[in-house]
Amino acid sequence: MEPSKTSPVRYEAELTKEFADLLAHDSRLEQFSLNSCQRPTEALLVLDGREFRFCLSFLLSPTIERVAAARVAGATPPLFVVPRLTPAFLQACQRLGVSVADLNGQIFLRGPGLFVSLPSLPDRRFRFKLEPRNAFAGKSARIVRTLLTDPERFWRQSELIERTGATSGLVSRIVTHFTRQGLLQKMDPRRFRVPAPLALLDAWAQADNFARRTTTYRYAALNGDLLKMAKSIHQLLTDGGPPFAFTQWLAAWLRHPYAEPAVVSLYVSQLPSQEILDQLGLHPVNEAGRVWFHIPADEGVFLERRHADDLPLVSDAQIYLDLLKTGLRGPEQAQALREWPGFCRP
Repeated sequence: MEPSKTSPVRYEAELTKEFADLLAHDSRLEQFSLNSCQRPTEALLVLDGREFRFCLSFLLSPTIERVAAARVAGATPPLFVVPRLTPAFLQACQRLGVSVADLNGQIFLRGPGLFVSLPSLPDRRFRFKLEPRNAFAGKSARIVRTLLTDPERFWRQSELIERTGATSGLVSRIVTHFTRQGLLQKMDPRRFRVPAPLALLDAWAQADNFARRTTTYRYAALNGDLLKMAKSIHQLLTDGGPPFAFTQWLAAWLRHPYAEPAVVSLYVSQLPSQEILDQLGLHPVNEAGRVWFHIPADEGVFLERRHADDLPLVSDAQIYLDLLKTGLRGPEQAQALREWPGFCRP
């Protein structure tokens, strides 16, 4: 049976076969050919009457180190073929000026007088079978969140296991994946660090889907003083209730004032009781509203909390992420928070 366009790739032979099939059927690549369909070793691109040759390397699980080393290894420039190009790995290849392609149709070709960049095709979802489906969702996101609490710290896997509640197997897979992508750097056999925290944050932001990982309930409020409203919510939810933490506009403003918050929003593991809502003077609405309760798909958002003005806040990275795709000047506040020297500092 032929693998579908969403099949996980297990072997190099599958990677080779699917890449040859992609080139044979993708109309964007009519001028791109391989020297063999079974075991290709070279690729030829004819563009504007010029010929560009590449030495093919098929990598199921690529690493930045291997790509960087091969960049200067031979006279013919390399073209690395991988099952799926992640944004972080693609950016690293672009920075190094190394050509790379994946089975989903995303291609970056670079050489003297050559620059080709093609996006993924919409109907293809290939990946390496041992690669995490989404390193930025669910319990995997807990690991990213913790890594971004202190950009200068040297971490051990045991610390991530303890702080995130993730299994040792998951932590090991994510750490290995991020190391291969260049998002983590090994300092010795047991310790590693985040060499470029903002690159890890950008990779998380690109993969994030706020609407999918949260359910939001909006309420109108009679009290126009949002900080006072937040303190009232804090007081009523603190006594023996489920965990909660403020995020988005108010949280960013408390960390680094930029734009006056227009909404009080917070994560809660469950909606407050009707009695508490009545005490707060909150009434449900379908749109707008001054108070938003977010129920997360994974309660890892409550990990790595910090406090400001005696209010519990989610981590700086989480605040930034939650503001990026909102209105009410949310992206502006997110950028201001990101540029603040105290951002993601313990």
